[in-house]
Amino acid sequence: MRLLILVPLLVGTAAMAQGRPAGEVVEPGPEAIPLAGAVTFALQNSPRLRSARAGIERARGEEQAAFAPFLPQVGLQFQSGATSDNEGPGITGPTGFLLTSGTGTHGYAETELQLQWTVYDFGRRAGRRNQAAARARIAELQLARAQQTVRFEVTAAYLNILLARSSLVVQEEAIRQAEAILKDARAHLVGGVADPNDVLRAEVQLSESRDAAVTAREAELVAMAQLNNVMGRDSALPLRVLDVELPPSERAPLLAESLEFAAAHRPEAGFGRQAVVAAREGVATAKADFLPRIVVRASTARVDGAHVMTGWQLGAGLHLEVPLYTGGRLSGELHTAEAEVAAAVADQQVLLDAISLEVNRAFQSVLGAGQRMDLSRPAVVQAQENLRLVRVKYRNGDASPTDIVDAETALTRSRQRLNSAVYTYLVALARLDYAAGR
Repeated sequence: MRLLILVPLLVGTAAMAQGRPAGEVVEPGPEAIPLAGAVTFALQNSPRLRSARAGIERARGEEQAAFAPFLPQVGLQFQSGATSDNEGPGITGPTGFLLTSGTGTHGYAETELQLQWTVYDFGRRAGRRNQAAARARIAELQLARAQQTVRFEVTAAYLNILLARSSLVVQEEAIRQAEAILKDARAHLVGGVADPNDVLRAEVQLSESRDAAVTAREAELVAMAQLNNVMGRDSALPLRVLDVELPPSERAPLLAESLEFAAAHRPEAGFGRQAVVAAREGVATAKADFLPRIVVRASTARVDGAHVMTGWQLGAGLHLEVPLYTGGRLSGELHTAEAEVAAAVADQQVLLDAISLEVNRAFQSVLGAGQRMDLSRPAVVQAQENLRLVRVKYRNGDASPTDIVDAETALTRSRQRLNSAVYTYLVALARLDYAAGR
């Protein structure tokens, strides 16, 4: 089920869309970026996505570090020193200590290769590794959602530019009409066939149209800066966009279908599941800390010196380590881990509820925007017909310039409402896709 299809129009209607006369020479500007190109650029250059990708690498590094305790640990140690004859030389190693030979100062130098391998720890290492793996999957899901967020923000900013541009085109046309009406009203006033109020109304309409054009131009520049920002570009860089068309009419998605799709595909649903997995592995690790550890330690070394037993030495041992008393640390860690499980389960429900609410709101926005768009189209046709009739009456002397002003104002407002409804509908479709995890 495809909800949003925004197809860039690559036809030669850009001049008309921007209100330029046909054949006008235009200085070369920045290359036009279609919506698909803007999304692709953002996916490659957005700092938010670079941060998310770095988060994945960090999580993978933590997973690798969590696997390391399963393997033997090998180290090289060198020590050299001297002790009096009533002290044993050196520090006790993992497999023994240096033996003395004779009396006198003990001088020694020892190079030792040590190996330590945890044979069994009742699930400590497995729990930590599973936690790290769950966090790595969470980081991947976070990247997926960040990519969806960037796609939606680019789409919304792109459509905001087009909305502001269409508003500017309407206002520029309204300014031209207002200037013509004002000129005509002044001429009628000089001829004594118009009221001064007609001139004032025409001046007010022209002022309002110019003010609305300034607002639309400002909105276009702000939307361009916003699009540059979400694309990962300097917000002050110039930018040109292409128009988009409405998606083809398809069967409207049902709310139940959207909710079902979101529950299965929203990355946040995966966040919650993996967070619960990580929390439960934390409980398993905390419980394992109460149990013994079985460790193999071995070393080989070369000893030289005076009044010590020189030569090669080799030793190995099997060690059992049992935590007898830790001052309540292990009990506190277990209690913390169990609380984290309860919190993760509750947070998962919060996420699912938030997804359901977001999809519901986006779905209602699509319905409402579609209805407003359907209502706005006939309003524009009616306003155009009304303006035509008023102009006929005006030419016949049955209408005043004020009537023309009112009809022009009504047409401008109906056009603006239609433009707003169309682009609001497109953004609503994109928001529903975003809410459903598409």
